[in-house]
Amino acid sequence: MPRILIAEDDRVIRFSLAQNLADAGYEVETAEGVADARRLFDAEGFDAALVDIRLKDGDGLDLLEDLRKDVPQLPVIIVTAFGDSERTIRAMKAGAFEYLTKPFELDVLLNLLDRAVKVHPTSVRVPEANQGNQLVGASPAMLNVWKSIGRSAASPVPVLITGESGVGKELVARAIHDNAHPNKPFVAVNLAALPPSLVESELFGHERGAFTGAVARREGRFELAGDGTLFLDEIADLDLPLQTKLLRVLEDGGYERVGGSTRMESKARIIAATSRNVQPGQPDSRLREDLYYRLAVLRIEVPPLRERKQDIPLLVQAFLRRAGRSSRALSEGAMNRLVSFGWPGNVRQLRHVLENACVMSTAEVLDEAAFDLGTSKQATDVPTWQMPVASELTNLDLRENLERFERELIELALSRAQGNRAQAARLLGIRRALLYSRMLHLGMRGAEPVE
Repeated sequence: MPRILIAEDDRVIRFSLAQNLADAGYEVETAEGVADARRLFDAEGFDAALVDIRLKDGDGLDLLEDLRKDVPQLPVIIVTAFGDSERTIRAMKAGAFEYLTKPFELDVLLNLLDRAVKVHPTSVRVPEANQGNQLVGASPAMLNVWKSIGRSAASPVPVLITGESGVGKELVARAIHDNAHPNKPFVAVNLAALPPSLVESELFGHERGAFTGAVARREGRFELAGDGTLFLDEIADLDLPLQTKLLRVLEDGGYERVGGSTRMESKARIIAATSRNVQPGQPDSRLREDLYYRLAVLRIEVPPLRERKQDIPLLVQAFLRRAGRSSRALSEGAMNRLVSFGWPGNVRQLRHVLENACVMSTAEVLDEAAFDLGTSKQATDVPTWQMPVASELTNLDLRENLERFERELIELALSRAQGNRAQAARLLGIRRALLYSRMLHLGMRGAEPVE
């Protein structure tokens, strides 16, 4: 019978998890804090561990790192009620088997545990996450990106980042680099922005006299990247002959400068990105199949903004803060308009629209009229900014959406009531006992039994 260690500070959740896992055929031991968990782990062997981030006497991620150091093959599932990019990256870098956010379905957990006790993931310890990352998002779609960044940072293999224009593919590349080796060079080149005649020289460098105008030897981007990261944006725009040369570099690290014969060695990690369809077998793919598979050892798909609209308020706050305009705010109608918009230009378009509004309006609170969204089609039937557009519901599980909307509504009520649950219940028009019951069901912190 597989043995599972549960480290969870909430007594009700800890008991419920233990009971459900025992009913599913697991032998379970529980701990409410780091010290208890370490004592149990030292005394007994386990096949997997389920660890909450916030424990009674410490941080669950510290416990994760200790467990993985002592027994690298131990699958550890991290659980939290709060989506946090830096912690997600740290957890996946430290070798977490998976990262779950509350509330989650019991079937999801049982499936994970079933896989965890059969699979032994590779453990790789790497430095702490860089605190300056510019990516923003706490939606389920972005949580998957954070986890992929953590896994990518723990391995030096090539990465292919795909997604529409403006979603932040270079930011993902920088996040991987910053979490893997932040003190080494990060060199980026947009292949679509270079004249075809100059791309080879830009990448590999050239010798003096290699062509008209080459009056001196010049280092290419591979040399400048050293043993850091070379980010090749819009890789599908690279001409086929140069794709062949790039494939050689990926295979054995070797290349020559334009006009030279001396073999150069590249130790740079390659991260590529594209907004085009590069899937092998597709008629419009412009990437060699062998190059695709060599680049896409790890692949990260960055979702468009329309698929993670609940991140828009977070993005707005981040953009205002970075622009030094933290004192500015948006009216409820303005936020609702931004969230209901289609955003064909994705995060880049949102940033530009917000910057324009801040420049053109002198008001401290920006209303709907402050935002120029052009003539692009937008939804008009979204009553609150927490809700996605109705068309998204056809692709999402209705029960998950209902619980997500319920959670966001409770969080909004608690925010307006400044954390007072009795007042929040009145705002929602329900009894306090029912509010507590729903918070407990959703795994929300602050759910205290009603006397």
